[in-house]
Amino acid sequence: MPTLAQPIAAPNELLLVGAAFKTGIFDTLYETPMSLTELAERRNLDVRALWTVIEALKSLGYLIEIAEPSPSSESVKSGMPSDLAASCAGDGKLALTEAAEQLFFLENSENYIGHALIHTFNVIRSWSQIPEVLRKGQPAERDQEELDIQGFMAAMKKNAKSAVSVIRPCLEGLTPSGLTVLDLGGGPLNYARPFAAEGCIVTVQDTPEVCQLMEKQLAPGETIRFAPIDFTESVVEGPFDLAFLGNISHIYGPKENLALFRRVHAALKPGGRIAILDFVRAVSPMAAMFAVNMLVNTKTGGTWTMDQYRQWLEEEKRYENVRLVPLEHQHLILAEKASQ
Repeated sequence: MPTLAQPIAAPNELLLVGAAFKTGIFDTLYETPMSLTELAERRNLDVRALWTVIEALKSLGYLIEIAEPSPSSESVKSGMPSDLAASCAGDGKLALTEAAEQLFFLENSENYIGHALIHTFNVIRSWSQIPEVLRKGQPAERDQEELDIQGFMAAMKKNAKSAVSVIRPCLEGLTPSGLTVLDLGGGPLNYARPFAAEGCIVTVQDTPEVCQLMEKQLAPGETIRFAPIDFTESVVEGPFDLAFLGNISHIYGPKENLALFRRVHAALKPGGRIAILDFVRAVSPMAAMFAVNMLVNTKTGGTWTMDQYRQWLEEEKRYENVRLVPLEHQHLILAEKASQ
């Protein structure tokens, strides 16, 4: 039985399964069973390395052999070294086990993880670089692939089950119907959809890659539009009644956050509200550990104290009535654009 269905999994299993996801092994076999040699050809993988990984995945209960080899697999095998060809003598068709399908593809399963595992894989890989980060002070450069974006979107969706409890304090004292909401970095739609369900008109500003991926997932009639603009450079023109920054501030340092809050201020109506969801250092129990995650994944990110948020927001009296709202795992910082 795959131990990833349990609360704690051995790191070596997680890394093995994550690598299988990253190289497309699970997605390909979920579409159609095929032999090892066919899979190697389809995914452009080294046969010896793939055989070793497949045997491990079979032993852990993720894959099974279900049929005899096809003629095409025999032609591929003919070009293999004799010792490796002998190892692949059976070379039956490979398929996911029922347990693996529940973990990765059946969303209604209580064990469902889905593509969020890719994000976990990337996080673990980043944390393994802590010694190097301690020496250099910066994480290693890493190219982001489309699968990485999908994994991040899936992880954010999985982690935002309490979205309704987050947006209610954001809307307190406001009339949701027709309210204009700017959701910065809201590509996963975890909060945009609950806002829209309340009657708000939502603009999601995120990177072009994320917007292109997530716009296809909008349901007919959803009052959500996308603005494919990098908010570290500019914020979409308003004016908006509410700006929601969900898990944004920890990606950036003090200088970047101050500049972002200034840009948001310009996009809000007079009296408009800013709502910042994040881990607040010295208040949120997870803040210190989460800051390490930002250390190994961002150039200037971390977790910040309420005094720092207050200083950034009250700079030149841009925002007023700055307050902290506790949630189950994180906190909301709320404030209104000062009327001048």
